[in-house]
Amino acid sequence: MSGERILVAGAGAIGSFFGAQLAAAGRDVTFLVRPARRAAFACGLSIASASVPVELAQPRTITATDLGSEPPFGLILLACKAFDLDATASDIEPAVEAGALVLPLLNGVRQLDVLDERFGADAVLGGSCFLSVHRTDEATVRHDGQKARLTFGARGPVRRPVEAVEALLTCPGFAVHRAPDVVAEMWAKWVFIAAAAGATGLVGGTVGELVDADGAWIGARLLAEAAAIAAGHGYPQDETALSSSRRTITEPGSTLVPSLLADVRSGNRTEAEHILGDLVARRGDPTPGLLDAVLVRLRVYDATRPSS
Repeated sequence: MSGERILVAGAGAIGSFFGAQLAAAGRDVTFLVRPARRAAFACGLSIASASVPVELAQPRTITATDLGSEPPFGLILLACKAFDLDATASDIEPAVEAGALVLPLLNGVRQLDVLDERFGADAVLGGSCFLSVHRTDEATVRHDGQKARLTFGARGPVRRPVEAVEALLTCPGFAVHRAPDVVAEMWAKWVFIAAAAGATGLVGGTVGELVDADGAWIGARLLAEAAAIAAGHGYPQDETALSSSRRTITEPGSTLVPSLLADVRSGNRTEAEHILGDLVARRGDPTPGLLDAVLVRLRVYDATRPSS
C-alpha cells in the first residue's frame, strides 16, 4: 500500500495539515475540495509549524464531480466538519466503491455509525488526531504546540492490511499510533473534548479566562458527566488520564481555545450536536445535567447567529 494514493476529504485546518505533511514526505496526495477552496489552493498551501513547516507550491486538488473518473485511492483521510459528514460521505462514495479505506478524524463516534451504514464496517477504520491548528488565511495553516499525533486502528476485519496503512501514514510531520482498541481511544478523546469545548463554549472564554472567573468547576463537572456516559457504554476512563484532562481544563492562565470556541468567536456554525448532542443522546438517563445546559446554549447560538 506504500505507493497508493491518498485522498484528503475536508481541506480545512486539520485536513490541510495532514495532507500537506504527507505530500511533503513524498506521498501521492489529492485534496477533495469545493471550487472556492480549489481556487485558494491554486497558489500553494503553507503549513507554519515549529516542528515541520511545509510549503506546497501546487497541491493536487479535485472536486466531487471529478472523483468518478480518478484512478483508485488506497486511503481516504476524512477531516470534514461534523455537520458536513453526510454530504462528504456521498462525495467520496465512488472512491470507497473502488476499494479505498476511510479513516475519519472527527471527534466523537457518530461518524463510525454513519460510515459503517453507508460503506460497511470493513471499509472504515477508527481514528482521531491530537494537534492545535488553525487557518490564518485561505491557504495557510498554523500549527502550535507539541508535535501532532494521529491515532488509528481497525475495529474488526478490514479490506486492507492496517500495517500497510501505518506505513503509508508514517512521515516526519506527525507521530502515528496504531491502537489495539481505537474506539476506546476515540471515547477518551471525546470525553476530554466534550468537557473542554463545552466549558469554553458555554462562557465564550479560554480555559484561563474561565478559571479567572471562578469557573474551573464547570470543566471538571462536564468531564465527570462525560466520563460516566463513556463508562455506561463499556469504556471506563483511566483515572490517570482523567486527572491529566482535569488539569488541562482547569489550568490557570491557559490560553487553550478548542475549535468549538473558535467557531463561536468567529460567528461560524459549531459541531455542538456531534460533540455534545450525540453524547447526551447516548446517556440513557433522561435527567438533564450540565452537558444539557451547554448544549441548549450552543443550540441557541447556532440558531440565532447572523449567518444562520
